[in-house]
Amino acid sequence: MRLRLDQRRGFTLIEALVAFAIMTLALGQLLRALSVGAENQRRADFLSRASLDGTSHLAEIGVSLPLAPGGSSGSYIDGLRWRLHTVEDRSAIGPAGRITLVGYRLRLDILPQTGGAFGLTLITEKLVARQQEPFP
Repeated sequence: MRLRLDQRRGFTLIEALVAFAIMTLALGQLLRALSVGAENQRRADFLSRASLDGTSHLAEIGVSLPLAPGGSSGSYIDGLRWRLHTVEDRSAIGPAGRITLVGYRLRLDILPQTGGAFGLTLITEKLVARQQEPFP
């Protein structure tokens, strides 16, 4: 007894191709999700290290590092690059011989060591008390 064509078991070529296409799309979406997750992890690691390095750097300025208008740049031990721009922002002039307050605006840009599309910018202001020379 012979089986008719419509009674045979198994998948047709069309069914196999459709199943393969669906599996390929699902695998592509899975790989994309893993890639986005890895990028987010790398960005979170950068932001964590940059915020620690940057806040420490800004805290040292005016204490162990000089506070003066201008710019400077360098890199931290962990390889992150930084640029600091300092501008004299405001000053309060008191009577002759009195203390004067000078305000500075500091902008610290921190970039990844390999370059990249993102970075971290920290902005703060510092006040410095200066003794003004008395007028003759």
